[in-house]
Amino acid sequence: MQFEYPTVFFNIIFTFLIFVFSIISGIFSVNYMLNTAIDFDSLKIREWKSYLHIGTPKADPYTRARTAKRGDISLGYPENLIFQLWTDNQGHPLRPNCHYLLTGHIPETRLFTLYLADKFLKPYTSTNNIPSALHTYNVIYENDGSLRIHISPTPQTGNWLASTSKKEFGIILNLYDTSIISTTELRKPMMPSVERIPAGEKCV
Repeated sequence: MQFEYPTVFFNIIFTFLIFVFSIISGIFSVNYMLNTAIDFDSLKIREWKSYLHIGTPKADPYTRARTAKRGDISLGYPENLIFQLWTDNQGHPLRPNCHYLLTGHIPETRLFTLYLADKFLKPYTSTNNIPSALHTYNVIYENDGSLRIHISPTPQTGNWLASTSKKEFGIILNLYDTSIISTTELRKPMMPSVERIPAGEKCV
């Protein structure tokens, strides 16, 4: 029996290429899932979104792998809920050189923290003694208990959260010991809105 060497060689190469392609596709698909927030068991209030089972045994495998990769630490509901906001009230991405105004009430909670983060949820920090995070006890409240917080790269009067990023960012709101889930079952709770303030600067 005589082998057709070109055909055999072609089949070997073709099989090898399929194998390599499958491995590369698998790596990219897993990496995409680990770097992308999927709407498994999410709670959405206006533009804000929270993934309820992060840090709990009910978390799906992708969420567990994602939090392990990033090193996130979450107490899990009801001890801690993490809300994310990536757009203003017009649906536009939050940009570093823009001036935004966050207004409204924080849901009932024992303690909250507010900071800016990149797409991997890594907080932006600064060593220049400027406010890169706010919390329950270092903000000034309005007479009705609501908040009015400026988010800007330049100093602002009143509550100011410095945006030090160079790229689009997100606003992260942590609620500790909150009753928001039980409240949601009775009535839709309010969340702060974020409005872009025209200031004449090049907002890119």
